[in-house]
Amino acid sequence: MTTKLDTRRAAGLDPLSFRKALGQFPTGVTIVTAQSADRRLGMTANSFASVSLDPPLVLWCPAKAAPSHDAFVAAEGFAIHFLGADHQDLALRFASRTAEKFADIPHETGISGAPLLTELAPIFECRTWARYDGGDHTILVGEVIRLVERVHDPLLFHSGVMRRIEGPRRTPAAASSGFVRNYLPYLLARASVIVSGEFHATLGTWNLSVPEWRVLACLTDADGLSVGELAAMALMKQPRLTKVLDRMEAEGLVERRGTAADRRRTPIHLTAKGRKLVKPVLRAAQAHEADLLRRFSDDERATIKYALDLLIDERSEKP
Repeated sequence: MTTKLDTRRAAGLDPLSFRKALGQFPTGVTIVTAQSADRRLGMTANSFASVSLDPPLVLWCPAKAAPSHDAFVAAEGFAIHFLGADHQDLALRFASRTAEKFADIPHETGISGAPLLTELAPIFECRTWARYDGGDHTILVGEVIRLVERVHDPLLFHSGVMRRIEGPRRTPAAASSGFVRNYLPYLLARASVIVSGEFHATLGTWNLSVPEWRVLACLTDADGLSVGELAAMALMKQPRLTKVLDRMEAEGLVERRGTAADRRRTPIHLTAKGRKLVKPVLRAAQAHEADLLRRFSDDERATIKYALDLLIDERSEKP
């Protein structure tokens, strides 16, 4: 028996639930490159799909919110690189907003005009065949004009986490009375790695690195922090934070207000562009937190946060 689609229910679909459901479908991970008029473009994407064998067509979908979206759409060609299981660091680099994505990576210009990462394969060099509107993404269809073949163990993306095809490694179970199950620093460290890693793997959706996300989140709560205050709050050393802020200021996400003579005392503020970018990321982070704590009661959730707050405040007051 067939039933008529309830369009009202579809129109009211919760975006975060939709994203989570889509995340249950494992995909490969790719890096897409192209050449614009003035720079090389590179982006990590898992939206690759085959379209046709005759002619040979494939597609991928850059997000309209991505800084390089317009340049990718305008490009006459692009190259899609499949990533292997040992390329997670490369995937994270091309998912970030850094302007130095190609630094120290061997590459050459392909016949499509796009830069080819010569140590990766398979590679599909494509001539842009069609462009379609796809909601908050653009669908780019490419005609494959050259193929570099290779068989490898692929890098997969599933439930917000990059992993090998055999699945994540499992930590051996420890006795409930053992040291590691009762030693607080170990428990805190392990919880942080697991919990933060799950969400950090999704930041590529907004073309954000982990340091950039921390800066945006901290300034949302306390706009106007000095570099020293922001470094402590964002869990970064000041020299590294300064480089992150330089990059974010160049992209119009933050601004420094003060004298250039003493940058450590200069207050850092979010721009309108930065506030707009961080809003959906904050919603996704809150949804991730709600999913993590769904098995706990309201009292248990409050106790977890209260106890951690007390611990942080108590240790922060130590000289």
